[in-house]
Amino acid sequence: MRIMTALLPLAAFVAAPAWAGQAERAGHYYLQGVMETGSELMLHPDGRFQWYLVYGALDLFAEGRWQEADGQVVLTAHKSKDVPEPGFETLVLTVKDSVLIPPDGRGAYRKPPDERD
Repeated sequence: MRIMTALLPLAAFVAAPAWAGQAERAGHYYLQGVMETGSELMLHPDGRFQWYLVYGALDLFAEGRWQEADGQVVLTAHKSKDVPEPGFETLVLTVKDSVLIPPDGRGAYRKPPDERD
C-alpha cells in the first residue's frame, strides 16, 4: 500500500499533460460549412461532451465522454435519462489547427471568434 501511495504523485505528473491539452481543446463549437444543417458540440474540460445535429426533421443528440489523442478528438456517447438513444456510439473528429473535422470531411466545428485561442 505504501508503494501505491508513493506512486500516486508520479501518476498525476505523467497524466498532467493530457489534462492540460484537454482543457485547451474544451469549449463550445458550431458546425459551419454544411447547408441546412445545425450542429453544436460542447467539450467540457472534465472530459464530458454534449452534441446535437438538426437536419430537416431529423434531430440527433448525444452526450458522454471525450478525449484527444493522435490528432483526433474521440467522442464516446452514453445512454442517459436525457438521451436514451444517442445519435452515435463513437464519433472521431480530426483536429486541424483549432478546427474539428467530421469523418465525412464536410464542414468543420469551430469555436466562435471570442472563444478562439
